[in-house]
Amino acid sequence: NRTLSIALPVALITVIGAPAPPARAAAGIPAPPTPPTVTTTMFAPKGFTLAGVTEVPTVNGPVKAMVLRMKAASLTDYRLITRDAGGPQLGLGARNLDLSGNVTLYLTKFSGCLEGILCLTFTPDTLPVPPVVPPFVFMTNVDAEQALVTSDLIVADGLTLNARAGAGTRTGTGTAAGAGAGTGAGTASGAGTA
Repeated sequence: NRTLSIALPVALITVIGAPAPPARAAAGIPAPPTPPTVTTTMFAPKGFTLAGVTEVPTVNGPVKAMVLRMKAASLTDYRLITRDAGGPQLGLGARNLDLSGNVTLYLTKFSGCLEGILCLTFTPDTLPVPPVVPPFVFMTNVDAEQALVTSDLIVADGLTLNARAGAGTRTGTGTAAGAGAGTGAGTASGAGTA
């Protein structure tokens, strides 16, 4: 483990800065015009690959996003907040969020601490040349801008939903499981969008 904690930062730093080749966005799934912010205290991917950079379509034109692919991911203390101008601020939270089956994250920014030791920030312009399969097991203190997420299955434990619009706030809690793709705050159901 000590060797990994020394070798990993050196390996990552040597590949950072080279432009990443293009990757493809998920077809037909619109992303919000402004990517929501996502925070999580622990991000534990399985079969993780930095797959490249692509443009994700939005109503206001495409946004450049990093493409991260994995077999599955577990996120602890997950929080998502929308940032669309002129609309209500929507929040989605979960004690635990598990994504499985063909998980793809489209991120405009990704920060976190590798195994809680080395903290890094990636953007589409600073992504290492793919395919890069990081050997780390988890990241802590993750802060990201999420343009789009696709996954075969999304399971949320302790789900919370919040809406803030001027004078009112609405909150709901529960547990949800869904299959499909998510673009930020939305609905969750047995076989729908999460």
